[in-house]
Amino acid sequence: MAKNLRTEIALPTLRISVDLARADAVFATAHDRARPQEVARCPLRDLGLPSSVDGPVADAALTVPAEVVARLDRAARELGTSPLPPAQALWLEFPAPRGLVHVLPWERLLASLERPLFRLPYHPVRPQKPGPRLDVAICASSPFRTTAFDPAEVLAHLSAQYLRHAGRDVTVHLFTDAAHHAATRAAVESMLSYDHTLGAFEPPIVHEPPGRPRHPSSSHGSHAITNPWLTWLSDGVDGGRLDVVHLVAHGSMSSGRGSVALATTPRTEPGTTPARFVEAVELVELLTRVGALGLALSSPPGNRSAAGLRELADDVARVRPGVAAVHDLADDPEARQLGAALRMVFAPSQDQHPPLPAMAAWVHPLFVGRGGLEAYADDVAGPLRELTSTLLLDEDGRSSFLQPATRRSAAEVDSESWVASASRSIEQLQMAWLPPSLDLPVDRAAVEALDRVAGLLEQHAHLAYPDDPGGAAGGGPR
Repeated sequence: MAKNLRTEIALPTLRISVDLARADAVFATAHDRARPQEVARCPLRDLGLPSSVDGPVADAALTVPAEVVARLDRAARELGTSPLPPAQALWLEFPAPRGLVHVLPWERLLASLERPLFRLPYHPVRPQKPGPRLDVAICASSPFRTTAFDPAEVLAHLSAQYLRHAGRDVTVHLFTDAAHHAATRAAVESMLSYDHTLGAFEPPIVHEPPGRPRHPSSSHGSHAITNPWLTWLSDGVDGGRLDVVHLVAHGSMSSGRGSVALATTPRTEPGTTPARFVEAVELVELLTRVGALGLALSSPPGNRSAAGLRELADDVARVRPGVAAVHDLADDPEARQLGAALRMVFAPSQDQHPPLPAMAAWVHPLFVGRGGLEAYADDVAGPLRELTSTLLLDEDGRSSFLQPATRRSAAEVDSESWVASASRSIEQLQMAWLPPSLDLPVDRAAVEALDRVAGLLEQHAHLAYPDDPGGAAGGGPR
């Protein structure tokens, strides 16, 4: 599906894959429907990667040979500019077979190309953006004594970036270890008193760590959320919607699977018990349940496996529409690059977009643009309209099954999470059954089934939030 976006929009793209027979990384460029052109290759060991996906990945060893960077620099210049803003953007694609090449910090390793790098999503569905308010949950856990970081300072910096740069009213919920709770409150109060420009915003809410963890059997949904941190985060917003879930924690990589390391419970003393590792399936369940658009993972200084966080974000991006990002605090301690990335996604403009070497982001091309297709010239808008029509998407690339009352109520400031959650589920289902190629037919039975589900959701949304200026709910997309 990434190929559909790349070819139909003619995005300047760097494709990185693996030649399994030779254990080589293969670099190719593409800009339209023409066959990708190989421009460089090197052994996986020269990138610091093991020859097998089951091998260990040492972050400090990840690199790109200078001669490969030089060839990529020349090839990127020949690709020219992007038809969608940012004009200098270079899109990364990781087609199969890809081994572990996607876990490298390409944004930092290729910073000398002087182009902002974005990672293509694995599907064409552009999910609905939040309404006039952004609800964000930031969770920081530091379970290891030997590689500890200061959650209080990190949470204060991250909160300030969301408040300043999301381009709308923002409510920030903060969650951290009991040992750092008081310091986090103090850091947030100090931030607000020191920076008077933040006085116009709602102060971040620092949540009190829970007592005895809730038993997972009380969880709902097809997959239980068993991790105490995630149940605390979900319960802490009391049925409300969350647009972004942001975790600050060490990563882990085992047998090619990424995870995030959290303390056993929010009240566990650092270093007293082994960490608990959360993988993609539980995070996806949480994101869907709270109706979140995006997942962000901040890698603390001294991270045991930043590659594990990138693998985890990639895993989430593969199974649900939305935005997934990994942010390196070691290279961006005050999170200024995170702030720039927030502006690109939530408040896009025609400003120049510099490279962000501390950010790895899987994002739909229309998320960093200026809005709907009417903002673009015919040579760009035309192919996009054809693409969205073929794939049963709305003109702006969103799921065509989400109907007026559903979209309006999901963006309501005080809407409950069930509307946004059901909307994200429909987006995810549409992504799952779309054909992998434009040459294959759409499953009409799936279209009809999803249309009926969307219609039922529309009826409930219209009853729960009847203030619809457009009138009663309409029919499905086809």
